[in-house]
Amino acid sequence: MNTTRTDSGTYRCEVVAPMDSKTLDEISIELIVQVKPVTPSCVVPKAVPVGKSASLHCTEDEGYPLPTYRWYKDNQILPLDPKTSVDFANSTYSLDQKTGTLSFSAVSKKDKGTYHCEAENLAGSAKCEAQLMDVYDINIAGIIGGVMVVILVLVLITSGICCAYKRGYFANKEKKGKNYKAPVKADGMDYVRTDDEVRISHLIFHFE
Repeated sequence: MNTTRTDSGTYRCEVVAPMDSKTLDEISIELIVQVKPVTPSCVVPKAVPVGKSASLHCTEDEGYPLPTYRWYKDNQILPLDPKTSVDFANSTYSLDQKTGTLSFSAVSKKDKGTYHCEAENLAGSAKCEAQLMDVYDINIAGIIGGVMVVILVLVLITSGICCAYKRGYFANKEKKGKNYKAPVKADGMDYVRTDDEVRISHLIFHFE
């Protein structure tokens, strides 16, 4: 009663005569306790762009013997070969019943829908909740427009920085109070001394 997975094994029954230890006959019986699958774990991408690949995964670890998997789209079973069905003839999927993986090499608008997986063995079956996989078009014009806007912003920023450098906004201003440097006499030019400089030179001469 209430067998469990641990009860699986080989059992031997022996037939003996009363007052005799010799075995008259025996038989071996192998018992396999089958376990119904629990609700499988399903992974379905929420949104896939047209023409891109996609993979849906279904796993279940409790069932014994190991279960096989089936996938459904909008409650309609997916055949192993899509070419055998009028409804899925244009689809690019492949289905692995042992691993539970449903792969699309290039999704199309017709692949949009709700998907769920069912795990089944000799003891029973279980399925996961349906999940929506959306299929959308890639907006090439929008992507190009966005790139152009970014490039334009970068050009404007660069131009502004260059103009600021040319106008000296980033130049280091000389601090007031720095040591004064006398103007250097240019070649070929006579230096005219002021009256004060003449008086000072006379005083120095008389002092000497």
